Amino acid sequence: MRQLRLCSLILFACAFGSCCLAQKEDWLPISPQDWQVKEAPGDPGAPAIQLYYADFRDDSRQYQFVYRRIKVLSSKGQRYADVEIPLPPFAHFVDLKARTIHPDGRIIEFTGKPFEKIAVKTRDARSLTESFALPEVTVGSIVEYKYRYTWDTYIVGKTWDLQHDLYTVREEFWIRPFTGTLNGMKHFEDEAQLSYVYSNLPSDVKPTDNGSVVELKAEGIPAFEAEESMPPPDNFRMRVRFFYGGREVSSPDAFWQDHGKDWFDEVERSIGSHPQIKAAMIKAIGGETDAEKKLRKLYAFAQQIRNLSFERARTPEEEKAEDIKPNKTVVEVLEHRYGSGNDIARLFAALARAAGFESEIVRASSRKDYVFDNKFLSEDQLGMELVLVKLNGAEMFLDPGTRFCPFGLVYWIHTSAPALKLARNGGSFVVVPTPAADKAVSRRSVMATLQDDGSLTGEVALELSGAAALQLRLAVLETDEAGKLRALEEELGPWQVRPSSLKLKEAEGWELADAPLRAEFTFEISGYAKKIGKRMLVPAALFQTRQRAAFEYTERKYPVYFPYTFEEIDRFDLQVQQGFSLETLPHGQDMKLASSRFVTQRTLQENRTTLTRALVVNSIYFRAEDYKELKSFFDQLRIADEEQIVLEQSKMPPKDE
Repeated sequence: MRQLRLCSLILFACAFGSCCLAQKEDWLPISPQDWQVKEAPGDPGAPAIQLYYADFRDDSRQYQFVYRRIKVLSSKGQRYADVEIPLPPFAHFVDLKARTIHPDGRIIEFTGKPFEKIAVKTRDARSLTESFALPEVTVGSIVEYKYRYTWDTYIVGKTWDLQHDLYTVREEFWIRPFTGTLNGMKHFEDEAQLSYVYSNLPSDVKPTDNGSVVELKAEGIPAFEAEESMPPPDNFRMRVRFFYGGREVSSPDAFWQDHGKDWFDEVERSIGSHPQIKAAMIKAIGGETDAEKKLRKLYAFAQQIRNLSFERARTPEEEKAEDIKPNKTVVEVLEHRYGSGNDIARLFAALARAAGFESEIVRASSRKDYVFDNKFLSEDQLGMELVLVKLNGAEMFLDPGTRFCPFGLVYWIHTSAPALKLARNGGSFVVVPTPAADKAVSRRSVMATLQDDGSLTGEVALELSGAAALQLRLAVLETDEAGKLRALEEELGPWQVRPSSLKLKEAEGWELADAPLRAEFTFEISGYAKKIGKRMLVPAALFQTRQRAAFEYTERKYPVYFPYTFEEIDRFDLQVQQGFSLETLPHGQDMKLASSRFVTQRTLQENRTTLTRALVVNSIYFRAEDYKELKSFFDQLRIADEEQIVLEQSKMPPKDE
């Protein structure tokens, strides 16, 4: 979110806290009811219960206080002795106090110091935590800790998450907003306003605003339990999200219109009309006359620019050492030969315009972590720029700013999601379409031989194209060769029987956008088939259905959700040794839903059986109400996974007398 340096903006300081606040930050008394708690309501097997949670924040003082109290209910709950506290960017972690309290009244204070460690490391960010271990935690203990965040740089926005990983008996929140004028910041010329939106709250729980603080109190809040293959979980949590603004937060329409105008003006200044761009366009197109081929060449040219958005974040010192400068215009992108993803999108739009194509910039949202909310007035919801081009009379969305994204495809996080089509008047919202399933294809081809002892040896080729290849390419950007190997092995599975040996022969296509990503392995599986007397039972499929974990629930609370539509195509050629003949070969299947289909075929030729199977899923979202039908469909896939071929050992001819 936008970061505002208050040190240069705030001309006064508020008095620190009140007596009420100081009292709230003391250790709270433990009631007899707290000691009597034996299980979490509605979840008798819960390992622990959160007795109290508090989150207090004063934005004028750049200060936040957090308090947690947890009772351990079983041996599994002792893991709550190991605490990891997320460290927000630019925040300082201070004044930690923690202790363990036993039922007999003994109190063991934490006297050590927390240590900072990396929780998650990605190509463009790393997530830090402050970690420590509470002493002598046993079943029946109560552990509690409290701490503060302070910050020098004010970070706009705050979220209250009412649901945690444990049932919460009681919790309370309040936030005191910054008051005053943030001079010099566009849209903040007037008095800064703190606003909020909330979702999924119980009917009797709502924030209250008394004019100086916003407060919320709640009791008996169940733990949040995510389900496999559900939409972004944050869309379903009980939460309140805050944001700051000026006059434009009076309505969502005014907010997005004002920012749309700003973005449009910025884009047009950046693109402009430059002879250098026209010269680059002519060189890139060469003698090509076909409209689509021209556009493809311009797209490929733009993607050759070094994409800084898909490299790890740099410190200011590193940027200075590398002499990385911001790009104000597309000409500078061309000259520097580097830029952000949005810089590259604008360069492509400029090249397309120079070639006579109608092209516009679209500010896209992402559904990776949270689905766009029109009422949550944060400009960061529309952070990525796509290009809308008219080709042969039809509009198409292109995504040159995503590294390795093929021509004609948009990275899945921006599809089926709102985007703002920029225009001088502020623009209009459109929805970026989801590509058909054939734009994300995974193929596995297996040639294997079944040995007399039931072991299986062979080769498997993996080929990914479209969105499937793009996803894997981006996932391994910051990994080494060993990391790429692990990613490929995961992409192959899950296996029916884990290989005793799996070796990569070769892999190609990591750095390409419009070509498939391919890998070839050799493998060996001990005990793939089971011998029972003169018969051998052989799994008819080498791999299990990837999506089976999503359908292990009897019922679902949340929808089933896939990142993108897809096709999975398998071919399994199995050579049987001489001396065995086929007794049973499972029948093929053909199952259909409105947006999904599963087909298997099995054939026999001499001593070779061939299995072909295809799964096509042409929707990304299935309502919880439709789960029963969808589960029945995928249960049939699971049954097909478990089918077996039965071989019979051939009778030996009698010996001559």
